[in-house]
Amino acid sequence: MAMFEQQPQPALEAELARLFAAYREACPDPEPSLDFMPRLWERIEAQRSWTREWKRLTEVLVTAAVALSVLLAVVMTHREPAVSFYTNTYVEVLAANYAQEGPLDPEVIAAEQDAVR
Repeated sequence: MAMFEQQPQPALEAELARLFAAYREACPDPEPSLDFMPRLWERIEAQRSWTREWKRLTEVLVTAAVALSVLLAVVMTHREPAVSFYTNTYVEVLAANYAQEGPLDPEVIAAEQDAVR
């Protein structure tokens, strides 16, 4: 730091100009050609990794799964009502089938058969 403080201002500007000139000489500006943009896009596309492709694939699959789930939910809510045979209990089915025929108690049936004789 002390070295820069002792030098006069024009000497620092000359040193800076010399450094910039050396930099320009070492790294010249590229001249853009007609295929500059296509080559640039080729390099950009080449840098895309397979993880980006996996991400895109998973987004598509998740969207398809959600759409399928919604479709199945709509179909399931609009289907025919279940047959009452499958929703009733065993006792309810027996009661519905044998209520008109008479009692199912064996003692009552035996008593009725004895009364008929």
